[in-house]
Amino acid sequence: MNTMLFDGPLAVFFRMLIRDSARPVRPLPELLQEQTLDQLLMQVYGPELVQDKRPVLVSQWFKFYAMQLIPPVVVAGLVHGVSWPLQLSQVGFALHERGFLDGLRLEQAVPVASPSDNPFERFAPLLENLQQVIGRLSAYGGVMPGVLWSTAGDYLETCLRQLAEIGYASAQKGYGLLHERLRPDGRRNALFNTILYMEGPDGSPIRQRRRCCLSYQVEWAGRCEYCPLTDSA
Repeated sequence: MNTMLFDGPLAVFFRMLIRDSARPVRPLPELLQEQTLDQLLMQVYGPELVQDKRPVLVSQWFKFYAMQLIPPVVVAGLVHGVSWPLQLSQVGFALHERGFLDGLRLEQAVPVASPSDNPFERFAPLLENLQQVIGRLSAYGGVMPGVLWSTAGDYLETCLRQLAEIGYASAQKGYGLLHERLRPDGRRNALFNTILYMEGPDGSPIRQRRRCCLSYQVEWAGRCEYCPLTDSA
């Protein structure tokens, strides 16, 4: 793997990538099996919540997936013009002893000869990966796909914003994933407006998710920082 990916101010985007070949990982298709998810959610959240709040728990578990997969893939593509194979069988994760995802292993990154300026083409492998994972988790957990896509958009927008803040103009090439209502083939873009900026009482922008992540339904978790629900909800 190209060590340039991990240098300087960009290192933060790649901190969850596993470069130690000795560290055990489990393949993603195995992690998405119903029996495995049952075991992992039980480890993380306990039997009572697994029984009563499964949609919430799947939503929270997916956050670990999105926060570890999206930043390295997007930054490597925009800054270095490289891509990783992202079929489900080509992705693996290490697990924390409590059961949440704790490190990402990808196969060898490869240079893209002529990266497309169209973000839907450039990041087609990432979008297909998210489509499959969200589909499986939605069916398993009874959580609406839009909730999980909103989480993906949350981490994508954060990644692009942070990349721009440290001076990488290439971040702008990724924003079409969030700002285009339709994909080039006419299909609905599930990432469209997943993050919104509303005007606050003092005129400053307030960042909000378009869809709630459901964390408020578990008392000890409370609302996430960018919850779109009103105080009366």
